[in-house]
Amino acid sequence: MFRQDSALKAHTAYKLAKAGDPHAALELVLDVAVAWLHEHRNRFTPGLVYVAPHAQEATGDNAIPQTLAAVCAALFQGRVDTGIVQTDRVYHTGADPMERMAARAQFEGAVLADARYVLVDDVTNLGGTLAELNNYI
Repeated sequence: MFRQDSALKAHTAYKLAKAGDPHAALELVLDVAVAWLHEHRNRFTPGLVYVAPHAQEATGDNAIPQTLAAVCAALFQGRVDTGIVQTDRVYHTGADPMERMAARAQFEGAVLADARYVLVDDVTNLGGTLAELNNYI
């Protein structure tokens, strides 16, 4: 969604948020993303559905994408889709491009007919997970 990897990873709440702490994730998103979102607010019309790649049993996993989706939905009068879930763990953190291509994310869950989705993630390197989510939707 936005490209501020250095600011994101340098934030004091990053490690806790990445480990699944929802309070740290909210602090991080408010500090790093809200100004960018406000600057680009004309891109986000009311009624959009914000979806982030996440596993059903997301406890202990990265809390940043879901928190970012929730903040977007609140700011722009949309909604968060938590029903579409990633059904596998792809272990992309630290993986090289070939490993990322070989381990493709898979999803399940209901897709709303005629809904306009916005795909949300904290960091996008090669974009494989978001591409798979897009294909699924």
